Amino acid sequence: MRWLTKSSLQNPAMVVLLSLLVALGGVFSFLVINIESEPQAKLGMLTVSTSYPNASAEDVMNDVTKPLERAVEAVSGVKTYISSSQENHSMLTISMESNAEMEKVRDEVEKSVISTKLPAAANLPKVKLRVVGGEPMYFLAISNKDQLRTNEAFYHLVEDVIVDDLQGIEGVESIDVIGTEEKQVRIQPNTEAMIHYGVSSSEIMQAIKAQHVALSVGSFTDQGQDYIARFTNEFTSLDQIRQTKLRMSVNDDGSIGTLPLRELADVYWEMDRTSISRLNGKSAVALQISKTSEGNIVDISDTIHEKLAAYREKYSDLTFEMISDRSDFVKTSIGGMAKEGVLGMMMAVLVIYLFLRNMKSTFIVMISIPLCVLISVMFMKFNGITINLMSLFGMTVSIGRVVDDSIVVIENIFRRFQTEERQNETILAAVGEVARAITSSTLTTVAVFLPIAFVSGMLGDFFKPFAAAVAWSLLASLIVAVTVVPLLASMTMRKEKKAEKKPQVGRIALLYSGVLQKALENKGKVALITLLLFGGSAGLAARLPTGFLPELNMDLLYIKLVMPMGTSLETTSAKTMEIEKAILQEPDVRYVQSKLGAAQGEANQSHLADMTIKLQEGTNDDDVLDAIRKRIEPLIPVRAQVTYSKPAAGGQGGYQLVLYGADVPTLKKAASMVKDKMTENPLLANIKDNASGSRGQLSIQVDRDRAMQWGLTPEQVSKEVTAMLGNTSIVNIRMDGEDYPLVYGAGDAADLANLPRLWIKTPSGQSVLLEEVAALQKEKVSPELLRKDGRAYIQITADILSADKGGVAEKQTRILEQLRLPAGVKMSSEGIQQDMQKGFMEMLAAMGAAILLVLLVMVAAFGNLLSPIAVLLSLPLASIGGLLALWLVGGVMDMTVMIGFLMLIGIVVTNAIVLIDRVQQRIRDGRTIRDALMEAGQTRLRPILMTAVATIAAMLPLAFGFSEGSLLSKGLSTVVIGGLLSSTLLTLVVVPAGYEGLHQWANMRRKRAKKEAAQPTV
Repeated sequence: MRWLTKSSLQNPAMVVLLSLLVALGGVFSFLVINIESEPQAKLGMLTVSTSYPNASAEDVMNDVTKPLERAVEAVSGVKTYISSSQENHSMLTISMESNAEMEKVRDEVEKSVISTKLPAAANLPKVKLRVVGGEPMYFLAISNKDQLRTNEAFYHLVEDVIVDDLQGIEGVESIDVIGTEEKQVRIQPNTEAMIHYGVSSSEIMQAIKAQHVALSVGSFTDQGQDYIARFTNEFTSLDQIRQTKLRMSVNDDGSIGTLPLRELADVYWEMDRTSISRLNGKSAVALQISKTSEGNIVDISDTIHEKLAAYREKYSDLTFEMISDRSDFVKTSIGGMAKEGVLGMMMAVLVIYLFLRNMKSTFIVMISIPLCVLISVMFMKFNGITINLMSLFGMTVSIGRVVDDSIVVIENIFRRFQTEERQNETILAAVGEVARAITSSTLTTVAVFLPIAFVSGMLGDFFKPFAAAVAWSLLASLIVAVTVVPLLASMTMRKEKKAEKKPQVGRIALLYSGVLQKALENKGKVALITLLLFGGSAGLAARLPTGFLPELNMDLLYIKLVMPMGTSLETTSAKTMEIEKAILQEPDVRYVQSKLGAAQGEANQSHLADMTIKLQEGTNDDDVLDAIRKRIEPLIPVRAQVTYSKPAAGGQGGYQLVLYGADVPTLKKAASMVKDKMTENPLLANIKDNASGSRGQLSIQVDRDRAMQWGLTPEQVSKEVTAMLGNTSIVNIRMDGEDYPLVYGAGDAADLANLPRLWIKTPSGQSVLLEEVAALQKEKVSPELLRKDGRAYIQITADILSADKGGVAEKQTRILEQLRLPAGVKMSSEGIQQDMQKGFMEMLAAMGAAILLVLLVMVAAFGNLLSPIAVLLSLPLASIGGLLALWLVGGVMDMTVMIGFLMLIGIVVTNAIVLIDRVQQRIRDGRTIRDALMEAGQTRLRPILMTAVATIAAMLPLAFGFSEGSLLSKGLSTVVIGGLLSSTLLTLVVVPAGYEGLHQWANMRRKRAKKEAAQPTV
């Protein structure tokens, strides 16, 4: 590093210009870099969604799900999968191997499932890669408040004008519309009339298709002019459809009779509704807007709000409300962390001034902070990393650490200027004296974050931007410390007058010298006290609550209502409205937005309702959630299920247990035993499974022999019944420039009482009643068929009413493992417990790898093994304060805290390296180990205290911050502050004692080896 410092002092203009260029590059990068709420963390999961209209759960499983399972199993990189077969819909959720290329696996799965042979009525499977941050970012509600427009005109405006306009915003990927109705023509058969005239549904549909013709049949030339021949017999009005003639049986006079369709069916316009949306109990169309992975969440939000302002002025009879905008959280988080970062920087600068009492030296160190941050932003932009919650968190956290190198350099320059000539040679000597120490300490801290690159899955993707931001900031701080800082010192401090008197040793330094002397004389006692403190902190670790990722403070609550499968949309809506009224009675609730059913074109979900609850700012969401739970629990039907949740970083669930077995009845028996046991735990609520419900089914069993007598097969009979009961889209008709579907069937108005008397047309032209060839019987069936890797399973879930989610889950699993379940049933704990086990194991492995990398860097720097081992003695000292601080503030041991301990590995060795590097310099000058330790202790006391206190001061605003997003930083900052306090105080005593002890042990071994070598062999 000496050559860099020398070049900087010789070419000040070059350094100034480079610094300006870098600063401008950082500012430009900050202005154009993409901003999003959280990293695009891949969950390692795919979903394969397939619609199969008018099919039961069993038919969906046999005809769609099982063929898709076989197709998925053959794809390399697929680890496991679960499947759900519901009425009209199949869903496969696929987990991929941790080392698999997710995009490649997605492409292979998509290719495999699309080529799978499925029933003609089934739609093409839709394959989607699940990512954190891929969910809708903006939620807009539009209401027809003044009712100046018809519903049809209102829905047309929303879907064809507003949605199309919003879809054109750069960065918007998709918009889901919920709560609209689709206009269509309904042909509702009159069962009584059809029975009277002996007409079947297939005859009616065939007649309509035969009369509605619009197609080109060829071309010809006439008098040199080319013409296209085209039939134009399409329906253009409902009256034309009603007048459609059906051929009847031969009359008495031998003529063929006809009958108009109006005598057999009602033809009318209707609005088809598959979803409902409400805001505070009033009807409103909901728009869920998702952005692309490259989209800037803030820029998109600004554009949406600009358009909303224009819409409000243009469509004054409508109401436009932005219900949820994730960019608000991002803006608040960025503003909050930036504010806390600036406050931390000011506190760090204040600490430096209090130590040095020199304004110029303080200013030099202060300059290094924004410069390092801008360099980090520039590298983030070049490497495709966005400004998000985690990368911003990394830059904020690194503020306390980036000043360390500059502090060590400027303090050494300042100290030598007190006794030596104020010239560039003195600066070069001062920088050279600490260059190896700051290089080693910075590289060891950077090396700590390398193992995060090998942490798999969502956790790795989530923390990699954090690690990258910290690493680049630290590397920048090293370059700035050996180039910009010496140059600024040369430009500002050389003209100051040299101190007339030799600086006196302070009282703190004298006190420390006495403590260090006693510690070196009583190394055994020091070791015993250290072990006792470490053992006590380890005991605290066992008592700390555990979790995965912290919940975010967004003033939002989510409630999901699951009514029994088969519940109509109207019934679900009525129950949801009761719940909405109860929620709105809470004074801390601003609004409730409800979504029922599914968007147009999606699978039927009439039994589902999702409610988003926005709270007043500063509300205790746990208290409100408890109050809401008490209000609505009495309103929930017996067979319905309700789930409560809050926003969490990366998402997280409650307690989950999975039971596997050969048959569903045995699994249901085992699930009942497990749920009964779980109800004994007061910390578990909302206990439910995914297989306890049932729905009604009309079983139609065709008598093959009787049907054969009429020339019929079960397939022919089923088609006739499907046409009568279902919603069969026959053709599209065009009226007034718009296309509308022409739908045949009774739909929701189907009358099962007349179904047995339905006429079935035979191949010979005769008609036979359905009841003559089939038996009809009502029965109960499972609404959803679940399989995992081809085996039946039942999943049991519960909400955990405790901050110690990991502890509660682990204890409950141990209790359930004592149950004697039916033979063949196996149990597996999943959900948050599984996520935590994997996350903690990977983070512990990362810590082990980080320690080895730190050791490798130090061995390369010191040229021996004993000194690095002495430095590593500071690591357990950090855990003492970190665990104690976490326990005192009532923190949770989660992944952010583990990152804090990982960060401590790099931070705490910095002080030890600075101390031991000075010791080795003095030993090379001829001093004894004891003298070298004493001198190094006095010389390095001030920079060690300065760096530690500055880092702590910079992190205090994060530890006590109240901005949104600060929950992610509180645990980490608390651990780092506590760890630095304990490690700094103990490092100044324990590391010197350990260093001398190790060298005494090594000398004893060398003497013994020489003595043994000197003895003559017998």
